[in-house]
Amino acid sequence: MTSRTVAEINRSDIEDCSPCTPASITDVRHLSSYNWIERPTATIAVPGSPPRWSAPRTSKQLQKDSGLYYINQNEARYPESSLEPLFRALYLTHPAFDVCSIDVVTDRNNIRKLLAFINSDLDPGNLEPFTIAVEVIGTTALFLRDEAAVTRYIAPNEFRGFGHKFEEEYTVNQVNDSTGHHRIIAYRFCDLEFVVRYEADGYVATDQIEGPQDDPLLDSMRDLSLSSATGASSVNPVPSKLVITGEGRVVPPESILEIKTRAISRHLPIEDVAAQLWVSQTSKLVRAYHYRGKFEVPQVENVEAQVKRWEELNQNDLKRLASLIKTISNLAKQYGGKVTVKYDGGSKLSLYQSEKGDMLPHFLYYKWEENGNTQAKTTASKQAEGILPDTVDRGQGKTTEMTKARYGDGSYSEMISYGVDNGFRQFFRRMPMELSQYHLLCDTLDSLAIDVTEGRTIRDIMYDMRKGKDDWDPEEGTEIRGQKDIARDSAFRLLYMLMQSHVVDTNMAYNAVLFVVSHHRIFQPRTRKIVREALEENYLVLAKQQAGLNK
Repeated sequence: MTSRTVAEINRSDIEDCSPCTPASITDVRHLSSYNWIERPTATIAVPGSPPRWSAPRTSKQLQKDSGLYYINQNEARYPESSLEPLFRALYLTHPAFDVCSIDVVTDRNNIRKLLAFINSDLDPGNLEPFTIAVEVIGTTALFLRDEAAVTRYIAPNEFRGFGHKFEEEYTVNQVNDSTGHHRIIAYRFCDLEFVVRYEADGYVATDQIEGPQDDPLLDSMRDLSLSSATGASSVNPVPSKLVITGEGRVVPPESILEIKTRAISRHLPIEDVAAQLWVSQTSKLVRAYHYRGKFEVPQVENVEAQVKRWEELNQNDLKRLASLIKTISNLAKQYGGKVTVKYDGGSKLSLYQSEKGDMLPHFLYYKWEENGNTQAKTTASKQAEGILPDTVDRGQGKTTEMTKARYGDGSYSEMISYGVDNGFRQFFRRMPMELSQYHLLCDTLDSLAIDVTEGRTIRDIMYDMRKGKDDWDPEEGTEIRGQKDIARDSAFRLLYMLMQSHVVDTNMAYNAVLFVVSHHRIFQPRTRKIVREALEENYLVLAKQQAGLNK
């Protein structure tokens, strides 16, 4: 089903109404870092290390890029939650970090895209159609890259430049089997507190970095566990498929390097890369020029002053950037806590109500609740049941007053508010496993004139539930993950139709329920039990059909 458009933002309507003067990045702090490691199981090394810059002293001929490269490695390697590595590395380095003080958590790429939308001259080549997923938790907005493809294959007969080969030849990996280094910084921009993740190309060595380091983080991880297979410490103190090892060394921000390659006939002005360097506050730049793949000896430049000058010259657009980010965050709060931002060309952004699942695993949402230890323990105790308590604020619930105004002061008002805002599947997680309670819930939904089915027929619901199935792409040799949230929301719509006698065809009702009961990987036991009970209570189920349900 097509997502509903909830808002549009025209470029001309974005005003520089931010109160900040000037619109500058201040209070920059390095928080953490990690490397992705090439292993069968998703693995990161914390703090990891970027590759060390090691340029030859003479010109060098390189082969053109070919093979498989990452566009968004975090999503490619860990599609379950591409933001989880950011938070896991952050909390290993700073266990007491107060995430509630942060307004925006994002990848650098998202800010570049929004800035290019405001003025494409500020980030040439970056204004193409894009999608950004947004989720609000409390007062924190998570901005997530949503790329159409997370990898790119460059065929042997295809030309895409020399950038990847250059990095391979002119830098030296510092972490075994590393496939990329990501850094996490925090800063204040206008009146917003940001946490920004970005990928670093390399670092420039100094005596301080290369000398012995006393790293409390690595020491503490070694105390927890030691992996004899890798020689690196390994720790996984939470229920997650993501493996974390302690390896690498802390590299200071002032040593981080951005690498750009160009044909010698195409000069690269600082204005073309300043936005990227500004967002990540990167001060070192290599502009490597070549003639048909033969590179001259490149130089490392300190461009901190040029980037600062760029910031000073673009105050109006940077204030508009702050206003745009605030507008998107506020609209996400207004429309249930989750929206998808899309740019398809032209002069406007479109915001859609999101049907995506949660961006983070449940145990990370609790970080917004840890100021109250009792609450945190209550939340954690329910995780094993797969139930999130009503008191966990993901920025998607409404205030008590708003809930009463919308849904009255009945016993189900808060639950209905949460289910309507966050997906009907939430009812299965929160309701008692008693069919009589679901009768009362469905009657209450009717009395409030809440359109549960939104015009769907039983055939439409079957179609939506099938979206939860995983599939296999034989050409790409990859698994296509099913849209389980859509399927689980549709299971409640099915339950509602069964209980309110909206399904006339008994065979259709049975087939729909059989689909739910037989797909254990999509639907939880609570869902399967209640949906089956609703069928058996409201329809005549033949012995042969009972046998099918029992399989």
